[in-house]
Amino acid sequence: LGGLGSGANPSVVGKKRKGTGTLTLLVEDDDGSDEEEVDDATLNVRKPSAVAPVKKPLQKRETDHINETEDSKKHKSSHSSDKESEKKKDYWLYRDIIVRIISKTLAKGEYYKRKAIVDKVIDKYEAEVEVMESSRKSKDGGDVLRIDQDDLETVIPKETGEKVRILNGKYRGKKARLEKLDKTKYRAELRLVDDDRIVELDYEDFSKLA
Repeated sequence: LGGLGSGANPSVVGKKRKGTGTLTLLVEDDDGSDEEEVDDATLNVRKPSAVAPVKKPLQKRETDHINETEDSKKHKSSHSSDKESEKKKDYWLYRDIIVRIISKTLAKGEYYKRKAIVDKVIDKYEAEVEVMESSRKSKDGGDVLRIDQDDLETVIPKETGEKVRILNGKYRGKKARLEKLDKTKYRAELRLVDDDRIVELDYEDFSKLA
């Protein structure tokens, strides 16, 4: 998950409990022929059949072809513009989302698979996160870590109706509600909060809101 990150090692910024301080263990018609002498009778016969019918249809077809070409270019340009707006970025972090730590080397794996809240995004690819309690009864949360996006993954809500933040693609930054999960394809249907539109996204492109 994530993009081409900065490659920085994750580190512990601060600990709630007693510790040893900062750790650095770790994204657009002249044809040239001679004129022959002909009489009026011959002219009267040739005029209707040899002049008008040939050029007009040809001119019309050329115009139609030009119009079709221009329309085709406009369509391609519009289509290309739509595709461009949907391109994914190589960074995805956003404030106030819940993420999961997947680094096994940070603090010798102490925070592996622990959930955290993104408090601050640093230079697009890094985040300052606050570790959440591992359970309701425990009091082991509160540690603050600075960590690269490559050492984090998104958290998908289990219940429909829960709020999420879209992190990549055309709708990046928008809030939505979970409508349906497809666990075989790792995709979900989301309903945008602002206009009620339904969109389908990969798990890596949204995360639960804190």
